[in-house]
Amino acid sequence: MTVAAGLPAPNGAPLGRHAVSAANPPPQWGGKGGRGSVHDPGMRRRWQLHGHAGQLLNDKVGRVNRAGEEVAHYVYRVAMCQRGMDGWGVKINRSPDHDRAEFGVLQTCGSPWHCPTCGPRIAARQVKQINLGFKAWFDRSAPLIGPEELDLESRAPFVPVYLSRALYFLTFTNQHDRERAGQGRCKAALGQQAALLSSFKSNRFFRRLMQLGGAPGSIRGLETSYGELNGWHHHTHDILFACSGLLVCDRGGQPVRWLSPLFRLRREWARALIRADMAGLNPGDIGVAKFRKLRHLLQRCFDARDGSFAAEYLVKLGKEPESARGRWGAASELAKSHLKGGRGDGGAPQRCEHASPWALLNDSMDGDTRSGELWREFALAFHGRAKLYWSPGLKGLLGVPHVDDIEFARAPDARCSEPVIELSPIQWRKVLAHNARFDVLRQAAINGREGVLSLLAWLDRIPAKESGEFSDTERWLPPPGFVEYHVGDGRKRKYWG
Repeated sequence: MTVAAGLPAPNGAPLGRHAVSAANPPPQWGGKGGRGSVHDPGMRRRWQLHGHAGQLLNDKVGRVNRAGEEVAHYVYRVAMCQRGMDGWGVKINRSPDHDRAEFGVLQTCGSPWHCPTCGPRIAARQVKQINLGFKAWFDRSAPLIGPEELDLESRAPFVPVYLSRALYFLTFTNQHDRERAGQGRCKAALGQQAALLSSFKSNRFFRRLMQLGGAPGSIRGLETSYGELNGWHHHTHDILFACSGLLVCDRGGQPVRWLSPLFRLRREWARALIRADMAGLNPGDIGVAKFRKLRHLLQRCFDARDGSFAAEYLVKLGKEPESARGRWGAASELAKSHLKGGRGDGGAPQRCEHASPWALLNDSMDGDTRSGELWREFALAFHGRAKLYWSPGLKGLLGVPHVDDIEFARAPDARCSEPVIELSPIQWRKVLAHNARFDVLRQAAINGREGVLSLLAWLDRIPAKESGEFSDTERWLPPPGFVEYHVGDGRKRKYWG
C-alpha cells in the first residue's frame, strides 16, 4: 500500500493505490510515457532502491560548520542525494505531455556505482559520448598507414591488410575463488587486478602491438559481480580504436584466433596472471591437473571480438537497476555494466549464482541481510573509482568534450520544462518522512500543483515512516505556521509549514 492510497483527487474521485483518478487511469509501461516516465512501474522501485542505498551508506563523521558548531556530516554523498536542499525551496517541473517530472535545487551525488537514480542518468549520457567518439573515429579523413608486416614474437610474419578503421572489444579477467576473492576480499582483489592490468599495458609487447595496429587508445570499463561459489569477479572491457586486420573472422563472424594478431595478447596476459598468482594454480598442481587449469585459463582470461556493438555493452551499468530488461550495444556494456538488475522471480537470492551489484541491492531491500553486507562491501571498495577511463589524449583526438560524472547527473531533463510547484523546507521534510518522493513526482506530472497539495494534505493524516532529515543540521528550520522569508532583491514569500 503506497502512502497515496485513498487520497482524494482534486475532482473528488479517489486516487487508489497509484495516486491517479479513475477517470485518468495510468497507461501501461511501454505505451504512453514509456520507460523512465511516471507511468513506468519500475520507477517506484528505483526510488525505493535509492533510499535503501542511502540507508546502507549512512556513515557520519563530525564536522564544524561556518558558525563554529559541530554537526554530523555524511561520509558518502548518496545518503543525501535527492534529499539535501541547495536552496530554500524544492522546485518541481514536469513535461508538457505530463509523462515526466523531476526535482530541482537538490543535492546530487553523481555516483555511477552507488546511486540508482544518478547511475542510469550518467550511463545514458556516457553511451551518447562513446557513440560520438565512434562516429568521429570512422569519419576521420586522414589516410590509414599500417606496417608492412607484424612479427611480434620472431615467428612467421603476418601481413595484415589495413583497409579501414575498426573497433575491437577486449575483455581481461582472471581466475578467482572464495579463498582469494570471497567476502571481505573485494577491495584487495580489485587492487590486484588494477595493478596487474596497468603493468601489463605498459609492457613492451602490448605497446608494440598497439603501435603496429595504429591504435591511438581505448576506452576501458570496469565491471564486477559476486557468486557464493567463487566470490568477487572483477574484470574490464576495453573498446580499442585501431585499424582493420587485427581480428580475422570466419564466414560465421567468429574470430580465427591463430590468424588474429590480437589473440597473441591472450598468452601474454595468462603469463602475467601466473606471475601474479592470479591464475588459480596451486603449488601442488602437476601433470594433468595443472594442464587442465592452464587450458581453462587460456580459454577464459582474454577475449577479443568485433566492436561494432561496443558502446552499449561498455556502459551497461546504466541499465535500469530495478530490472534486467532491455538490449545492449557496445557503449551500454561499457557504461552500464553496474546497472544490471536483480531477481524477478521471487526465488533464491542471486548471490547464490551470479549477482551484479544492483542484484545485491535488490535482494537486500527484499530482506536478504547478507546481500546488503556484500553490497556495502562493494560500495566501499569502488568508492571514488571511475566507471570509464579514456586513454590520455583520445578525447582530444576524437573531439569528444570532457564532462565529469557529477555534471552528467546534475544536467536537467530538457523535457521537463513546465514549472509545477516549489515546496518549502517543512513540506519537503514531510515528503521525506513518508518516503513519498516518487508519489510527489507522479502527482506533479499527472495532476499538477493541485495533485501535489492534495498529497501533502493526505500525508498529514498518516504517521511518518522516517525522520525526514535532509541536511546536516536542521536547527534553522522555523516552527510550523505562516513563515515569511526573503528570496532576494527585497522580495519576500510566505509558506505554511
